[in-house]
This record gives sequence, structure tokens and C-alpha cells, in this order.
Amino acid sequence: MTSMFGLEILLNEWRGEVLRLDPRLRDLAINVDRDEFPEGGPDHWHFYFELGEDYVEAIANAELATFAFSDEAGNFEDVVARADVPRRVADLLLGGGEVS
Repeated sequence: MTSMFGLEILLNEWRGEVLRLDPRLRDLAINVDRDEFPEGGPDHWHFYFELGEDYVEAIANAELATFAFSDEAGNFEDVVARADVPRRVADLLLGGGEVS
């Protein structure tokens, strides 16, 4: 399972990467919730990437290996590796894909 300290390091790395990708993302907010399923089901993380009124959502398993982004219908089928999250967020928020 990922620690909160490890998660904060990851979020700081992403903030730096998205800013490097495009300065328009300097006000990007990243919020995270940990979701626990009852009866021993798998834990997962729910990420919200917000830029002004636009946002995208993604979920990841406890290990944060892959992230599934939601589409406009609320389906989490756009799966990317952890290293590709900053570019996918930039694409979605700046017009390269669907935004909620």
C-alpha cells in the first residue's frame, strides 16, 4: 500500500511535470481520496485533477501502477501507466481529449 508521504512526493513530481509540459497548467489542483471497499475488497485511490472549472478524474489501485481516467459517461476505461499521467492530464484539460 502507498503511504501518504509517498503519495505527496508523487503529486509534487506530477505538478512539476505538468508545469513543464505547459505553463497554462500552473494552477492545477490535485485532490485525492482513498476509497475502501467493504468485506476485504480492494482499496483504490480516486484522483481529481482540477483547472478552474474543468476537471478530470482517475482511479488507481493501491499500488498506483496504472490509472484509469473517466470519460463523459463516467466509465473509467482510459488506462495509462503512472509515468504517463501528467501528459494525459495535460491532454485532457487543454483540449487533447474529453473533459468532464
